[in-house]
Amino acid sequence: MSGEARRYSVRTHVEVQLAYLHGSPTPGTGICQVCFGACRPSSARCVPCAEIDYQAGRMAADLVVPITYRKGSGGQHSQNLRMYKQEPHNRTARRNLTALFAYFCLHHISCVKAAADVDRFTHVCFVPSTKNPSQDVHPLEETLGDKVRSLRGIRLSVNQQVPSESRSFHKDWFEAGVLPAQGSETDVLLLDDTWVTGARAQSAAYCLKQAGARKVVMLVLARQINPDYGHSKPLVERISKVPYEMDSCAFHLSDMIPAPRSP
Repeated sequence: MSGEARRYSVRTHVEVQLAYLHGSPTPGTGICQVCFGACRPSSARCVPCAEIDYQAGRMAADLVVPITYRKGSGGQHSQNLRMYKQEPHNRTARRNLTALFAYFCLHHISCVKAAADVDRFTHVCFVPSTKNPSQDVHPLEETLGDKVRSLRGIRLSVNQQVPSESRSFHKDWFEAGVLPAQGSETDVLLLDDTWVTGARAQSAAYCLKQAGARKVVMLVLARQINPDYGHSKPLVERISKVPYEMDSCAFHLSDMIPAPRSP
């Protein structure tokens, strides 16, 4: 299959999801500058991100990039995020999530690298499951691994002394495998499916920073929004009305980076 045909196929598989994908994360008043969740209009960060920043210091992720929003636990996108890791594997869910990720990378990874001041990513890491720490390969890695095969992989092991359902940041939740020799430039793309409080993802980012990573950029398929949280109402209303924008992102640099040609 030619490059043009592959791009067309990926775009088509994202387009069929537009009916249920929620609006793209964008900066604004009442939106956390770290995770793009809801926060007080007078604040720059939500409470979880402010707490994690205090606990982790400068060792949290350098940038958090949600591809889309997930409103509560309902809807087809939420179902895809649940079904892709169930047995037997749901091929449609995996295909949809893979297309969403691949299209975002094709069109917006330059935006992400510019925002993070990264020339190129050297490594990729998938946030491990804390519910099933014995898994050899996380289902997200099985799903997206082929799309990031050019990057060297880093595996994290799970400290099972930390409660698997914890919503708090833990400096010792994960342990990194072998990283390059000290002094090497290691810029890691850290991947997860859903961001709720960010505690698990930021614990993984902290682990990578402690192990010697220069930059850690967190890319998640969906930023989950809790409609019951008091400050979420304006954001929920916005993402309910505004369709997902395939050709933009939270860090889109349309004036600096030529937009890819539509196939």
